[in-house]
Amino acid sequence: MLSLLLSDSTYASFLDSVTETCPTGIMRSLNEHILFPLRRHYLTQILAAHFQDQQSVLDLGASNGILAARLQKSLAKRHQTIDMIGCDVHVPSKTYIPVVQYDGQQVPFADNTFDVVLMTDMLHHTHNPLQMLQEAKRVSRQYILIKDHYWKSPKDFTRLKFADYIGNEPYGIHLPYNFLSQTDWTHLIEQQCGLSIEHQRTFRFNLVDPCKHILFLLKLK
Repeated sequence: MLSLLLSDSTYASFLDSVTETCPTGIMRSLNEHILFPLRRHYLTQILAAHFQDQQSVLDLGASNGILAARLQKSLAKRHQTIDMIGCDVHVPSKTYIPVVQYDGQQVPFADNTFDVVLMTDMLHHTHNPLQMLQEAKRVSRQYILIKDHYWKSPKDFTRLKFADYIGNEPYGIHLPYNFLSQTDWTHLIEQQCGLSIEHQRTFRFNLVDPCKHILFLLKLK
């Protein structure tokens, strides 16, 4: 692989040049015909395994809610019915579940409203992950399910920035690149937010996936 042959700085420069020259139309087409469908396919299977008897779910950072809708449909096949509602800073004109707009800081629901709060690849888009995790904790009754990314080396971080740019820049999504290491994740969850990690795993979608993914099932104490 190219990343194995180049130094971290040269590899970062290479990816910067790609993002600067790749037309928005090409990135949109790549996302909508290949990357997004693959992502939804893998995530539906991975996330569905962590829903048992829960009935109400808030998808925090839902975008248009298409992933939540696919998850809802997958769970229905095993005779599990859940109510899904989304929440996002930007609400598209077309959504697949009800999506409520919020200011990116305070979730517009009362305490203990939902059995589960789902946060899929949204915390690295925030400047204050602790505040958002605390908000998720406030509105959840039982669990918080987080799927995000982690990094170990500068090259990992650069790959994540590149993937984030390709997937979000064409749609005007804010990109602070606030990716955490595994140590940072544990500190955020346990030390800062006082949550208990019931299940944790790291993974990649497939053998050619350049990004490191991490999942946490958090139980409210």
